[in-house]
Amino acid sequence: MAMSTLATAFITRRHNCSVFHYFLVACVTDKLDGPMTQATMDHLPLFADLNARPCLIVGGGPVALRKARQLLRAGAAVTVNAPALHPGIEALLQAGRLRHAPGPFDAALIGEHFLVIAATDDPDTNARIAAASEQAMRLCNIVDDGERSSFIMPAVVDRAPVVVAVGSGGRAPMLARVLRQRLDAWLHPRTGALADWLAAWRQPLRERLPKLDQRVAFLQQLLDGPAAAHVLAGRRHAADRALETQLDGQRPQAGEAWLVGAGPGDPSLLTLRALELLQRADAVLHDALVPDAILDLARRDAERVCVGKRGGQPSTAQDAIIDEMLRRVREGQRVCRLKGGDPLVFARGGEELQALAAAGLPFEIVPGVTAASAAAAAAGIPLTHRRLAAGVSFVAGYRADDQAITDWAALARSGHTLAVYMGAGRLAEICAALRSAGLPATTPAALIARAALPEQRVYAGDIGSLGARAAAADRPALLLVGETAALAGELADGRARGDRQAAAG
Repeated sequence: MAMSTLATAFITRRHNCSVFHYFLVACVTDKLDGPMTQATMDHLPLFADLNARPCLIVGGGPVALRKARQLLRAGAAVTVNAPALHPGIEALLQAGRLRHAPGPFDAALIGEHFLVIAATDDPDTNARIAAASEQAMRLCNIVDDGERSSFIMPAVVDRAPVVVAVGSGGRAPMLARVLRQRLDAWLHPRTGALADWLAAWRQPLRERLPKLDQRVAFLQQLLDGPAAAHVLAGRRHAADRALETQLDGQRPQAGEAWLVGAGPGDPSLLTLRALELLQRADAVLHDALVPDAILDLARRDAERVCVGKRGGQPSTAQDAIIDEMLRRVREGQRVCRLKGGDPLVFARGGEELQALAAAGLPFEIVPGVTAASAAAAAAGIPLTHRRLAAGVSFVAGYRADDQAITDWAALARSGHTLAVYMGAGRLAEICAALRSAGLPATTPAALIARAALPEQRVYAGDIGSLGARAAAADRPALLLVGETAALAGELADGRARGDRQAAAG
């Protein structure tokens, strides 16, 4: 069975004479000639120690410059064999960072070097380099020619001393590049600091936990706990104290609460921090509107508790939500309080933060894409516009006492785009109130139901007619009122909307 190989390898470079290797290899099928159990890899993923080892690059152009910089970062002793040099290579030569073997390719150079890279634009020369390297039993990479290469250079994410490498067996370098970009966005910037911190504790842990299975279990718990989180946040002393506490067998006195915005429901609109905390939480207390597609991103063993509120339906009392959150944090749990949209925009996050602060419990706030932003983007309606709206006002469709807002006059005079949350049930009443407050019946308006989701619907019109036409709209829905709402059709037509439906006109 022939297969192309997608290999991702994790390594920490030499630190205190210790090297840790972690490999994850996945295979992308190229041809299916037999059972999956017979899969083989075209390339073995490995990392080479090139420090002070002689490496040869044949070619003097921009590709050769890029390869020279890569090898120099790994500490290699680089020689460039070429008749002429790119100015960047010339600068490295003048700085004493590499050697130059002038003239055309010289096969006698091959045997003097640990590995060889052919970076010329001449296929015949590259073929001669590959043949000479094979005869001398030297590893050789022919740039953009995986078939002639005896090794390939992967796309790399560098979080020194942690390095992540992705390769496609030379078959799809652009795929490897895209995966590298995604890994680069996902991997925490301080991952290298975490590796250094673990290296500093390696010997003390060996002494205090002499059995390998003890250390493995301890480190697995450590990397998923508050100590690692402290390192990634730049709090190394706090991390040391948390590790000592764990070594002493004591559970931390208190856990932590994370108020996290889940956005409008599309998992791709989660922030990286939201995803990170969701995957670390012991318990997820979530709103009813958070979809399974987001909840399924949590740890498989995390407890999921729905504490949501839905208008006109059975709901969890806010005091009960706060009591449950405080109880779990006091017991040492890491609690992700997952809220639709942004936790501090019409989500009662402020009340929960006040309770945590009064109890002296640690917390973190992670913003999310609020409904107004999601609805405006999904419908093609700018919330502000230099000529049409100098500001935007976020408004709740009702007050805490469940009474309608009465001061629509001030909002009508503001000239702002109005983003009305939780107003779908009072749509006709709100439109009538705005007309009574002085807005013309022709004022553009749009109701966006289930924004940013596949079943999204946009009801566009004006405050004179929208209340009747959109009365049966699905929930949740957000109302946008103002001159910018007239741009919904114009701007939405230029967007890739997929299967989303518009109910305009």
